[in-house]
Amino acid sequence: MKQILLITSLITFLVSCSEKAEEIGKTELKTVENLVNIEKDTIVTQNSFYNEAFNEITKMLEEKISMDFKRAVFLTENAYSQGNLDYSDFCKELDKTTLKLKSIIKTKGIENFKTAGNYAIYEYMTKPSSYNDFKTCTYDFADFYGESDWEQQFVTKLMRIQKGNCHSLPFYYKILADELNTSAHLAFAPNHIYVKHLGEDNKWVNVELTNGNLSTDAWLISSMGISAEAIQKQIYMEALDLKESIAYCLTDLGGGYIRKFGEDDFAILCFDKTLEYYPNSIHTLMYKSNSLRKLGLKAQKKHGNQSPTAQMKADYEVFQETQQIIESLGYREMPSDKYENWVKSVEAEKAKTTK
Repeated sequence: MKQILLITSLITFLVSCSEKAEEIGKTELKTVENLVNIEKDTIVTQNSFYNEAFNEITKMLEEKISMDFKRAVFLTENAYSQGNLDYSDFCKELDKTTLKLKSIIKTKGIENFKTAGNYAIYEYMTKPSSYNDFKTCTYDFADFYGESDWEQQFVTKLMRIQKGNCHSLPFYYKILADELNTSAHLAFAPNHIYVKHLGEDNKWVNVELTNGNLSTDAWLISSMGISAEAIQKQIYMEALDLKESIAYCLTDLGGGYIRKFGEDDFAILCFDKTLEYYPNSIHTLMYKSNSLRKLGLKAQKKHGNQSPTAQMKADYEVFQETQQIIESLGYREMPSDKYENWVKSVEAEKAKTTK
């Protein structure tokens, strides 16, 4: 996943906050459970799909409805697709795959192992067999940052073409693990997401879906140049809990919104809501900082040489505070070309091990 570049040059102006949200009538949320007395949705953006996604995911985080990572992922992708995805079809495809995974577990006779589900998912995603029609989930090197096509990171696209990146592959793994009631956690590294789960010996196992291998902490640290400070501050290599994973979906929501409509206060709202439940999300902080910078430059151009308003000064302080948080967490930028070389080296290492 491409890291948003942090530009540290000072700016003078930032745009003012959005108008206060207003309330609308009760909205029927398309959840898989029967919800009673749903509170009114808040208008946070005029786009209905992004508005619905933000409100429903927020209700999950506030524990007003059940937390469901699968549903949260679908909401972010459907918002970007502007309602062109079908949740029922999405669930049906996952149900079919889950049955295949259960069949793998039964055939292997590993039902009594706590990592049986992890084994089945790993086999299904990385090893050609009759269960996956001899088609594994592979890393798409054509546009693995999603620069040309934001949907490159979508689970729905991965399920359709069996190609993904370091966003869609671990997200798909986690969704399948949740369907099997098997433990799996998202974890972050510079520009990267992978999966962690506890092994039979209760020690962490790192699942690197970029090349379909299991990796050690030492390899991740050395190959990606992760600092001890970043690990100590828990911005990298930490196993996210369910709430943090769902909170990060709001960062994806904001990122997709920017790609479709450009920066505005809704995207900042998404990032702030993520940080409320996942405060050490360095990727979210970088998104927020970059968006604030662009909004500030836009306001500066519009305002001209006039003296900044009190609101502009207050917004600039938010930008500075965000940068200070990033620096305090021990963040060190991994240039995009270095990450690209890392991905290629991982693929080369995979080729060696398969010979």
